[in-house]
Amino acid sequence: MERTEWLQKMRAQAEALYDHLAPAYWVTFGLYANTAHGQFVQKFLGRLGAQSVILDAGCGAGRYDGMLLEAGHSVLGIDQSSRMLARAREHFPQERLPALRYLKMGLQEMDFQAEFDGAICMDAMEHICPEDWPGIVARFHKALRPGGVLYFTAEVADWDEVSQAYERATALGLPVVFGEVVDNLDAAYTQVAALDSQAIRGETADVAVYHYYPRPEQVRAWLDQAGLAIEEEGTGDGYAHLLARKTA
Repeated sequence: MERTEWLQKMRAQAEALYDHLAPAYWVTFGLYANTAHGQFVQKFLGRLGAQSVILDAGCGAGRYDGMLLEAGHSVLGIDQSSRMLARAREHFPQERLPALRYLKMGLQEMDFQAEFDGAICMDAMEHICPEDWPGIVARFHKALRPGGVLYFTAEVADWDEVSQAYERATALGLPVVFGEVVDNLDAAYTQVAALDSQAIRGETADVAVYHYYPRPEQVRAWLDQAGLAIEEEGTGDGYAHLLARKTA
């Protein structure tokens, strides 16, 4: 299978997996430690004006949308999983509307033009292939108003494990590049898809979905090329956390 077709398969499997996991999101799956995430959300909110308009990209079931709404902002959440969006709509009462809206849209399809004062993208970019990273970062830049703020996370890699996974995937004949961890993905995906969603835990699901880990210096370069200046970085909960502002 050539790489373009293979990447399309990876994306389709990710969407199907999160659709499968959605019924259990607020029950078992998805409730991993997120202390650092919460701290950086507050840092992000501190950079916004009153009653800002925020994009929650890759929002899933809307885990952080309550924090954004409670701070007095309006939110548009987008995700490629329709069932995750359904869980988000179930979770938030109707009186939250119209301050909160959801739209089925992948990160690759974003086409907003200076509509948001801020954007967040949490625990989602690890599922993005290297070909799509720079375009998505550029789309965040276009979506933000002048001076707008982006907060996103990038999963921290164990580079020894990444190297070993690359060697195994190459030996299997998969069309991979360094940084992708997919060598056991098909078997894990088949196993998880056969389970009741209530029986699935985060660590089980994590190995059943495509992951790509760019080098931190590559992430910084992509941000710089897009006109997004990093204002603060940190680590916690297994992720790097980055706050960047639209400068051009």
